[in-house]
Amino acid sequence: MVPAWLYKLFTGHQYPYVRRSAKFGQVMKPGEDRPEPTKDMIEAKFWEIYPRCRVKVLQEVKEGMIVVFHDLREYPPGGFQELVDNPEEFLARTFGKKKIKVNFYDDENFVCTINFKVGGWTEHEGGH
Repeated sequence: MVPAWLYKLFTGHQYPYVRRSAKFGQVMKPGEDRPEPTKDMIEAKFWEIYPRCRVKVLQEVKEGMIVVFHDLREYPPGGFQELVDNPEEFLARTFGKKKIKVNFYDDENFVCTINFKVGGWTEHEGGH
């Protein structure tokens, strides 16, 4: 079972990896146009891709006038259920008050990302 926010993140229009995988995974005859995938095709492709995904957790840090991301931790496929079940609580307990980026990857392919302001985070240190 995956939370609704996660399913929408993977299958929505903002991040096309799952939708495109469903579209280009269709068997076509030469000369045919490739139709957009159906809802069922997208769901099937989600359940194919999601279990293979790993997660990378990064912290957003402002260095001078530039925002950079520092790796905090990586989770293997199937190793991040608590994070997806209750992301705000898990991230606050695990990493503290930070601005966090959570990236999902299918092997080396970027799938999608989501940002969290964790533990009451309001701004970068130094007021920047």
